[in-house]
Amino acid sequence: MAPTPPKAFLIDMDGTLYFKGEPYPGAIETVNYLRQAKYQLRFLTNTTAKTPKMLHAQMQALGFDIYEDEIFNATYACRQYLHSQPGASCHFMVDDAVKAFFKEIPIDDNAPDFVVVGDYGEGFDFNALNHAFRLLMNGAELIALQKNLYWFSSEGMFLDCGAFVTLLEAAAGTTAKVMGKPSETFFKIALESLQRSSSEAVVVGDDITSDIVGAERMEMRSILVRTGKFKPNQLENPVAKPTWVLESVSELTQLF
Repeated sequence: MAPTPPKAFLIDMDGTLYFKGEPYPGAIETVNYLRQAKYQLRFLTNTTAKTPKMLHAQMQALGFDIYEDEIFNATYACRQYLHSQPGASCHFMVDDAVKAFFKEIPIDDNAPDFVVVGDYGEGFDFNALNHAFRLLMNGAELIALQKNLYWFSSEGMFLDCGAFVTLLEAAAGTTAKVMGKPSETFFKIALESLQRSSSEAVVVGDDITSDIVGAERMEMRSILVRTGKFKPNQLENPVAKPTWVLESVSELTQLF
């Protein structure tokens, strides 16, 4: 049987549409093409230092014509998950602006149900990490907004929150529940917002360990682009096999 024609695209943002604060050549035009062709769109990112509203403003400033409700990040997925846990309290290791995004969630910094770890920058000092470790040892569950180990900025490479989540997992002998890519929770929420099945959506991204692995877990087709975090040796023994490999997102218009 012929594969189901795609009805929607789940497109990674950083490393796929833009890099170090600049859109990739043809990326804006590709988004415009998909919209004009009546495909449903969702823009996915593991960035947790910003809310969807902040990310929308950033994308508009870069020249992308997208809507705020089309943006899905790990912060949004986590809030949805916590809403499904009535009365649960949290200790947050996130930026203050993002912490405000969770204003409906009870905060308990002494005996919480969950320790939620996201982008925290210089907040990841010894005292903060040791406090989180003690909370986990006393029974709190660990939630990671995402587990990327590093990210790029115009200033170079930086450790991402996944490095600190891994530290806490090892020290406390626990496993974090991951909200961002490649978790099934994240992709399920995105698909539910589209009211589409896995067979009707295609994931597009530069990170084989989050975008393509996530797509494979959900039995979705995927496009790996050779930009951003892509490294050629990832295709030698891939952790997941993309359906297509493109030089950049601008080539997507040639497939569909």
